Amino acid sequence: MSGDKKKFSPHLLAAACATTLLVVACGGSDNDDSSGETPVKPTVGEAACHALAGKKVAATAFGEASGEASLDSAVFTVAVADAQNTAGTAVVQATPDYCKVLATIKPVDPSAPLINVQVNLPSAWNNKFLQFGGSGYNGALVTGLDGVRLAGPDTPRPITQGYMTAGTDSGHQNATGVEAQAFALNAEALRNFAYASYNKTHDLAVEVAQLYYGAKPGTTYYMGGSEGGREGMTMAQRYPEDYDGIISIDPVMNWSGLQTFGNYVGGVLQSKPSAWLGTKVQRVHDTVVAACDKLDGLADGVISNYNACGAVARPALEALRCSDGNDSGAACLSDAQLDVVRAAHSGYTFNFPLANNMTQYAGFAYGGEGLPSNWSAWMTGSKAPVFSAAPNETRVGNLFAYGNGYIRYFIAQDKDFNPLGYNPDTYRSRVQEVSSMMDATNPDLSRFYARGGKLILRENLADTAQSPRTGLNYWDSVVSTMGRETVEKFFIAYAATGLPHTSPGIAAGAQNAPAYGIPGQQDLLSLLDKWVKEGSKPADNLTLSSYEPLPPYAVKASKPMCRYPSYPQYVAGDVAVAASYRCALQ
Repeated sequence: MSGDKKKFSPHLLAAACATTLLVVACGGSDNDDSSGETPVKPTVGEAACHALAGKKVAATAFGEASGEASLDSAVFTVAVADAQNTAGTAVVQATPDYCKVLATIKPVDPSAPLINVQVNLPSAWNNKFLQFGGSGYNGALVTGLDGVRLAGPDTPRPITQGYMTAGTDSGHQNATGVEAQAFALNAEALRNFAYASYNKTHDLAVEVAQLYYGAKPGTTYYMGGSEGGREGMTMAQRYPEDYDGIISIDPVMNWSGLQTFGNYVGGVLQSKPSAWLGTKVQRVHDTVVAACDKLDGLADGVISNYNACGAVARPALEALRCSDGNDSGAACLSDAQLDVVRAAHSGYTFNFPLANNMTQYAGFAYGGEGLPSNWSAWMTGSKAPVFSAAPNETRVGNLFAYGNGYIRYFIAQDKDFNPLGYNPDTYRSRVQEVSSMMDATNPDLSRFYARGGKLILRENLADTAQSPRTGLNYWDSVVSTMGRETVEKFFIAYAATGLPHTSPGIAAGAQNAPAYGIPGQQDLLSLLDKWVKEGSKPADNLTLSSYEPLPPYAVKASKPMCRYPSYPQYVAGDVAVAASYRCALQ
């Protein structure tokens, strides 16, 4: 198929515009000048950058309880243009002239770890600040130099577009031989991971902007996926006055529910005799495809009509039962394996309320089970779940690995606790305490709406690292709380069919994917910025694309990403072109 063409590289243009070392800072100054003269704006560049090193930011500058911050280093980096990698297979994106500041924020509790922060200050500043979210249990510094999350290769890095950017390690540092969740034994480190470190990073970045540019950011955004998506939702709920816009992709927002569900479906159930699904994932995938594939008008292996699939997939999966309930081979599922499959789609129910009265964790949607690194990575791993003296066993499924660490360090606060015997009822008060810190499920976004905030949510519907129904159900709960008319003004949710957790797309020829792959790239940051700055709300139906990796970045395939609860229904024409589909309601 013919693809769209770019006539020039936007990265080269953006980098060229930022090569001057000394420019006048964008934006106004908050300083009061009573002399009647126009204040002289500070000059930015190499000397001004180096002058930041060694400066301190007082603890009183932070909204959350904190120690002081130190700007430990400030290094001026000269612009670099787009360049192909050594293999000639992709482009390493340009960066502009910018000042890279590495900082540490001291804790209140001297036994708690530091918070590491990186702030990047482009010389050609657009007066906007973009804060990047993290991943997993964090513990590694987010540099803020990445590209726009899930955008195509034709989209320049935010810093090259002129955004001041920042990221953090969330207040703890990973170490060899130490489990990723061990930091949670320290109360302040846990609060920092839950919410406080991101607020402190915001506050520090604002102070650094004032020092360097002589002005605070005029517009502030948060962008993240997975854990970073949870952080974005947390910012909208806890610190709504700080952000003008937020992008949240596949957020692990019902965090306590997810970790409990993950330990249960990935560990407790699959540790039972004849229960591990490791050799049966393809069978599950094929059964769901046979039941649901044509519900969207096209047999291509992608389940797009997600709301209609469950009604036909459930009985089809039940029909896989081995005749005597025992594991009789690859063609059928034992009773214990069927229990796992049922639980994967039905979710987990608590006997008491979590934060915001949540009692249910939604199960997975149907479809995509056999895609690369989907159920094989999250649900099953390459080894049945066990708990022994080596809880860091790397071959178990990620759901169990993440969930059992939560139970042992966040809840039981005992690294040797056996998570396969875990009952949340026994730890009710601690579960609720952690949930109140971690879970971003408050449906009342009235403060965020009142300050003019805008929120874009994207859920990949073949996600099995977390339930995509969690975010979509959250959108429904915000509508129930605030009313559809109000929500339409500031919060929009999209459903990307066929894609796993935070996936930018599935390559052509990948296992269990269509011949043209599954497109997944879309620049949400530019849409958010237009919504915030111009009042132009993103369209109900966007286009996901896959691109050639080298300029002019021709589009290889495209497909609609429909606004929830609609789905891409095939109408007619080239199946690899978005125009061949329409967004329809089931």
